Amino acid sequence: MAPPSKRQRENTAIEIKGGRVSDAPSPQLLELINQRFAEQAELISSSIRSAEERILCQLNDRIGEMAGDVEQLSLRVQQLEVQLGAIPSLQAKLDDLQAKLQLKEEAGTAVEMESKLMAKEEAKLAAQSTESIAADLRMHGVPFSESENLRTIYNALCFSLNLTPPPKIKDIYRVKPRGSTGSTVDPVIIIKLDNVREKITILKQIGAYRREHKQQLSLQLIGFDTHVPFYVNEQLTKAHYEIFKAATKLKKQKLLTAVFIRRSLVHVREVGSDNIFCISDMNELSTLQNNNALHQQNVTATEELEQSFRN
Repeated sequence: MAPPSKRQRENTAIEIKGGRVSDAPSPQLLELINQRFAEQAELISSSIRSAEERILCQLNDRIGEMAGDVEQLSLRVQQLEVQLGAIPSLQAKLDDLQAKLQLKEEAGTAVEMESKLMAKEEAKLAAQSTESIAADLRMHGVPFSESENLRTIYNALCFSLNLTPPPKIKDIYRVKPRGSTGSTVDPVIIIKLDNVREKITILKQIGAYRREHKQQLSLQLIGFDTHVPFYVNEQLTKAHYEIFKAATKLKKQKLLTAVFIRRSLVHVREVGSDNIFCISDMNELSTLQNNNALHQQNVTATEELEQSFRN
């Protein structure tokens, strides 16, 4: 807007000097006010548009982020749906595994019960076998003859042991070794006595004879013309005979102090004590062997240590 002219300023001054001022704003002032208002409105409108654009941009960014989150959530939901769909099949597999495990446990229990039953039956049979030979003696080292009379040999043995009349016997016979038709070993003689008491009586007399004469029984006592020894021992089952041989070997290795038979069972005395054990199977003998071997090692180490101190 152009500034007022000189004439306009003069007219305005005359009006003021005349004592009367116009109440209505001049057109110029109105135009100025309108111009300023338009400028402010444009500024405000520009600010609003800028704020709208900024907010819209931020909103678009946020919507994009939310769209990504929604997509990931959708994928996760799909995965969960797949996993949930697999639950019935997993449950079926789990049920199948549990059923198989139960069958195995039941089978294991059955096997364990069967094993215990078999062990019990074996122990029962072993006890019956031992009981059946509890009154038996075995003689080995007696030469075989086609014309021999085993009862005469038995009576001669009893007479030499001052057992008259001889203890009653149920039977006496030789046991032919299996698969040894050409063997040079004389078959063992089995003496089946009437009861265990008679067997113990004969064994006691044999022990007394050995202590008195300081020697083993000789064939001369039963009618042979030789002083070669022969032996009379308690009869053993096959299993107990294997235990006896193994225990005798341990005694030679000085892992046992003594090995002897009592009531057709193998008994041993451990090293370093007076404890006597009845051995019923090879496992018991192995355990005792390990314990005695450890004891022997400790004794040897102690002796070596004492020797080193003395030196």
